[in-house]
Amino acid sequence: MLCVCGIVEREPTGEADETLTRMVAARRGALAHAPVLHKDETGSWAHVRGTLVQAHGAPMRGWLWRPLGEGRAADEAALRACVARIAAGGELTLAALGGAFVLLLVDSRQGDVWLANDRFGICPVYYVADTERLLFASDADAVAAAPRFAKALDAQALYDYMFFHCIPSPRSVYRDMRKLAPASLLRWRAGRAQVAAYWMPDFAAHTVDSKALQDQLVERLDAAVARRARPRCGAFLSGGLDSSSVAGMLARHSEKAQTFTIGFDAAGYDESGYARIAARHFNTDHHEYFVTPDDVRESLPVIAAQYDEPFGNSSVIPTYHCARFAREHGIELMLAGDGGDELFAGNSRYLDQRVFENYGRVPAPLRAALEFGYRALPVLSRLPLAGKGARYIEQARMGLPDRLQSYNFLHRFSPAQVFQGEWLAAVDQQAPWQMWRARFNEPPHADTLQRMLYLDWKFTLADNDLVKVNRMGDLAGVEVCYPMLDHEVVQLSTTLNAATLLSGGELRGFYKQAFSAVLPREIITKSKHGFGLPFGLWMRNDRGLQTMVADAFASIGRRGIFANNFLDEVLRLFRDEAAGYYGELVWIITMLELWLSSRRI
Repeated sequence: MLCVCGIVEREPTGEADETLTRMVAARRGALAHAPVLHKDETGSWAHVRGTLVQAHGAPMRGWLWRPLGEGRAADEAALRACVARIAAGGELTLAALGGAFVLLLVDSRQGDVWLANDRFGICPVYYVADTERLLFASDADAVAAAPRFAKALDAQALYDYMFFHCIPSPRSVYRDMRKLAPASLLRWRAGRAQVAAYWMPDFAAHTVDSKALQDQLVERLDAAVARRARPRCGAFLSGGLDSSSVAGMLARHSEKAQTFTIGFDAAGYDESGYARIAARHFNTDHHEYFVTPDDVRESLPVIAAQYDEPFGNSSVIPTYHCARFAREHGIELMLAGDGGDELFAGNSRYLDQRVFENYGRVPAPLRAALEFGYRALPVLSRLPLAGKGARYIEQARMGLPDRLQSYNFLHRFSPAQVFQGEWLAAVDQQAPWQMWRARFNEPPHADTLQRMLYLDWKFTLADNDLVKVNRMGDLAGVEVCYPMLDHEVVQLSTTLNAATLLSGGELRGFYKQAFSAVLPREIITKSKHGFGLPFGLWMRNDRGLQTMVADAFASIGRRGIFANNFLDEVLRLFRDEAAGYYGELVWIITMLELWLSSRRI
């Protein structure tokens, strides 16, 4: 992944060299120790890994970094335009910058600094902006290593972690550090920072000729892969729509495309057979690695420590082992299919909402009678069919976007059941809900489906899936690019309304029609899956995993975060009721403790 760090000071203090040395040394992962490629003659910033474009126009200077494999021929012209516009007293616009990047502009005359990241947050930026200096880096450890930074944890961030299973931007795990949300522009002037979004998708539906747009989609994804393909390049291949599409396009631009998949010896989780179908169809040089409980035990502490913050997505395990497996085969760049579901409506919740919306069409007197019956006769909720009816009514009444969190652990449990009272008093329990609702309502001219997609851009992609893949690629020693998030592909997706995206009342209806002549029939018709991990299933039988979890629960139980008996209750529910559902809760608590332990907190 892109690795960049720097410091800008209002007045030189002589600390810049020491600060940069510490920041660079704090980087983690196999790609972290690349030599410094460039250092400004003033000693005010350093660039570690990636591709770099510079533009100077006194008193303005500009730097644009991209991950390796993401460089664009038009970058120099776009950066010079930014520098010239600011030098002339104009407002900064970043419309010409697509793809993954970090941008820094410095006006030495006015003391103004602009710092921006890409539209999907592919390139993370952590920063501290105080009255004297602006510190920034692509990872939190680099910023935290700077002199005079206090590594105090943010209780609200840990609460947000338990809600979202990650820590969404702009908050970070440290109280005095922030991270840029996707498509954000930070302006630091006279020791004061202001952050605003510089881009918002235009979801106004422009669909005219669906068939023509389907052809354009195939062409644009093909071009996106072609721009990123190079020697020693491979592709993740799960056998789903997106990874199969990217692998297929890579096969068009490689003499013998290399594809990599992960399998499990666990019923209901292994989809390596579909990956083989795609590999045969595109005639790739295909490689399989089967993950075992031993792999989980051995790699989990290292994986937890690799993240800037506590991170609870269990598919980190297969992602890491797939990336490492590719590196062992000489691969230096991997193409990933992330983004397709969130651009082209591939998650089941997008269709589920139509079912709930039907509840609003039921006559009000009948709705009132149904709700009264379920409240008055709670025994009904324990009957199988009636219980489903009660859950349906409960979720239908929640409305969007809250309904999308109806299975959230902090909705199923009262926060007072989960956390110690003193610790809970230090957080705002409504903050995650407010953030969730605010993001849902941000895009103008969007229909309900488009708002759900946008919500997933911010939370599922930027704060979760892209973080997951970037960090595991970094740990394994491979770069990762995301052709699905190419600006031209994204722009096309925003012109499609709900009826088009879900053509035929089917998830990914438009996309499947577009790629029907490209992908094997079995891939088009298969149900969605991905690189899920059978952690709950394995933990039931594997003593090593049971010991690891028991040790983590015992350790975190002494930290004063969780309420008395809550951790024991979680393990009981896991054993006696639903290993799949509560296994995820076991996982995110274990990952929290492993991260805290890795930082000796």
